[in-house]
Amino acid sequence: MDTQKPQMGRMVWLDWMKVWAALAVVWGHFFSQGDVVVFVFNLQVFCVISGFLYKKSPSWKQCLQKNFWQLLVPTVIMSFLMHFEAYLRALLAGETYDISWPWFLEWLLLGHRWCMGPCWYFYSLIVMRIIMQLLPEKKWCYGLQFLVVSVGAIYINHIGLDMSNANVNVLVCMPFFLIGVFLKPMKSILNTFHNTLAEVLLLAAGVAGIFFCAHENGYVWMYLGGIGHSYVLYILGGLSGAVTLYVLSLWVSKLPFRSIVSTIGNGTMLIIGLHIIIVRRLTELPDRLWLEDLVASLLIMLLFIPIIQFAERFFPVLVGRYMPKR
Repeated sequence: MDTQKPQMGRMVWLDWMKVWAALAVVWGHFFSQGDVVVFVFNLQVFCVISGFLYKKSPSWKQCLQKNFWQLLVPTVIMSFLMHFEAYLRALLAGETYDISWPWFLEWLLLGHRWCMGPCWYFYSLIVMRIIMQLLPEKKWCYGLQFLVVSVGAIYINHIGLDMSNANVNVLVCMPFFLIGVFLKPMKSILNTFHNTLAEVLLLAAGVAGIFFCAHENGYVWMYLGGIGHSYVLYILGGLSGAVTLYVLSLWVSKLPFRSIVSTIGNGTMLIIGLHIIIVRRLTELPDRLWLEDLVASLLIMLLFIPIIQFAERFFPVLVGRYMPKR
């Protein structure tokens, strides 16, 4: 999820990767038949993208300002909107929605996913960025971080700790974030890569890896700090998804939809944060087929285009692009 300002010569393939990954996140929350495949890679790819786009702030003041305005504030706002919508629906139906708003805010700030819904990832991203700000920008340090969080993720899964908390979930997000950081020096190669045979082989390997990991590793519940049955397959599945979406993005990056794709790419935070309001209503419909859920997911993505454009103009904080004037 990119919270940086758009720049000249933006990577169109990266915008497309955000579109594919956002679609996978939305579709995954329908919990359609075969959703185990989607959870192999959907949010993992966003972690890789976040790491690829990460840039260490020149000062702690700027680091804290950016995390506060571009991640924490939109997390609080969108989490409130999610629960307020549920509160209003209950009120109109003559039912009660048991929530204490002061308690809600306190638990949200402590990282509990129930308060944030899909926004838990933004909270985890804040923690990851602060960790990165603390440590030197050295490859050995990144490697040590990867080892530490990997051991932590394996341990909490070994003891069966299902803790739905964004602070704990850093253990399962950070490995892919660091993979994205390691890929940063390859930016020019990724931008100019073109080899039809290699692309076909990479796509085939990526798709095969996704389905193999879905079958062998089972469900990956990242919001619970889950990695499935095997940490190796957890990493392999996420990488397979990233490779698959990268190749697909290269192939479609020449299509004449750059403005639409750029808008969606700029607004993935808004899509991830608020799509659940629509999805919850649609999942109340009986006898849904997976293809119908996929079509609904595509329509939700399109519905968000004018919402993103409106937010960019009037409420940039909702798309992670607000910073107070100095």
